[in-house]
Amino acid sequence: MKSLKYVVATAAFGLSLITANTGYAQSNQKAMFGFKISPNFSWVKIMEGPMQNNGLGLGFSYGITGDFSLFDSENYWLSSELQITTLPSKVSYTGDLLKSTDSTDMTYQDVSFDYSMQYLQLPISLKMRTTRVDGMGFWFQFGLAPSIAMQSRVSTRCNPEIYNALEGINSHKPNETTNSIYDFDGGENKTNTKQFIDDVAGFRLPMIVGAGFEKEIGGNALFVAGLRFDNAFTDMLKDSRVVARNNMLSIQMGVVF
Repeated sequence: MKSLKYVVATAAFGLSLITANTGYAQSNQKAMFGFKISPNFSWVKIMEGPMQNNGLGLGFSYGITGDFSLFDSENYWLSSELQITTLPSKVSYTGDLLKSTDSTDMTYQDVSFDYSMQYLQLPISLKMRTTRVDGMGFWFQFGLAPSIAMQSRVSTRCNPEIYNALEGINSHKPNETTNSIYDFDGGENKTNTKQFIDDVAGFRLPMIVGAGFEKEIGGNALFVAGLRFDNAFTDMLKDSRVVARNNMLSIQMGVVF
């Protein structure tokens, strides 16, 4: 019971501290803290609707990490993080034409959408470490990464160019209701008041799976590196016609003490 209370308390503390996915294990060490940076490659998986992925996006994450020993073990750790993640998401419309939701009868073709999403992520995971030999060890982790959308913008490309209406404007906030000139009705019903693949969900819940190595670099510091797959369970868009999930593969790099 005592160890269970310790795990719960440290988990709450770790979530407030944020983390990455790195760590340092010594026989008398119960907690480790550090920071990380993580370039990522992102893509969109279309589950349903007239859309398709339109290429890889290059994003970036940074944050801090806190790892806490479970059951006084050197091999099992509770890893918590707090990080800012930019997750580009590119999709294109596979139907014939889209109509604008403004008062004109303008139609558009070859429409693509480039979303620039920024999330506050609070990953929490179970991390398993091997015993280090000659200062080198390996780790594996899995868990969840609840994410809250902090910022979202979308750039639209099509024929004819929709941004010709306002000079100098090439992107807008997806969830705005006052910029209908940039929105579409889906090409099925011009009186539909729901914007087509424009509104972005404010919450994202992915499963994370990662693996890598850690190397002693002096004192009680460790350099940690690896790969992490971030696979979303929730929809990226608030649109009944399209089910889309943005995923990413990131390169994890950090230092912990």
